[in-house]
Amino acid sequence: MTVDHTTSAPGPARWKALLQNPCLISLIKFILPLAVIPAIFAALYLTEPYQQFLILSGLIAAYFVPPAGKETIIPIAILMGYPWWLIMLVIFLLDVAVSLFVVWNFDLALKIPLVGRLLESGMAVARNYTETQPWLRRLSTVGLILFVFFPLQGTGAMNGSILGRLLGLEKSRVFSCVCIGSFTSSLVIALGADVLIDVYRQDPALGIGLLVLVVVAVLAGVVGWRMRDRRLRGRVPR
Repeated sequence: MTVDHTTSAPGPARWKALLQNPCLISLIKFILPLAVIPAIFAALYLTEPYQQFLILSGLIAAYFVPPAGKETIIPIAILMGYPWWLIMLVIFLLDVAVSLFVVWNFDLALKIPLVGRLLESGMAVARNYTETQPWLRRLSTVGLILFVFFPLQGTGAMNGSILGRLLGLEKSRVFSCVCIGSFTSSLVIALGADVLIDVYRQDPALGIGLLVLVVVAVLAGVVGWRMRDRRLRGRVPR
């Protein structure tokens, strides 16, 4: 007597049909990005001393609260003794999770009360940039990378992903641009902060001088950018 195992174990065809189920795919796309964040906390809990884990967790939570951003969180973490590569990697992975969630679940997320409000504010920022920065549409891919790269208020992974959607880019391209912009920005800030802190420890006067030059350059760039924005807004027809 032979036993038919075709009904007791799913075959390749059944697995293929299961993996092509729209509801399952939507569920995976919703859960997977959200699972990245607790995975980051779990990895830090297992690898860092408890007190340092709590402090780093607080910095991560602050990263999601405007106006804090990588330009403040990364230097603070390095100044507190965390390796530059660790905080850079954590911030990058957070941006990856946020971008992936927005790219995959934008329409659904708009219906979630608190998340939808955040996305609507991000859409307002993205629309403002597309209206006042016409080069973003001409150089959509490069423009999106630069949008995420420069640590200005209103830029970042979430608003970058929304901007990519408004520019009509493919989801994979939007995600790639956000990842490139986030990685390079986090790397530059982390390495720059690490070098400045090392210089300060060896020569405080030189370290302070370099810090002042960086702050002045950044402030000049931000002021110049905002003045340019205002001029361009004046030219945009209402």
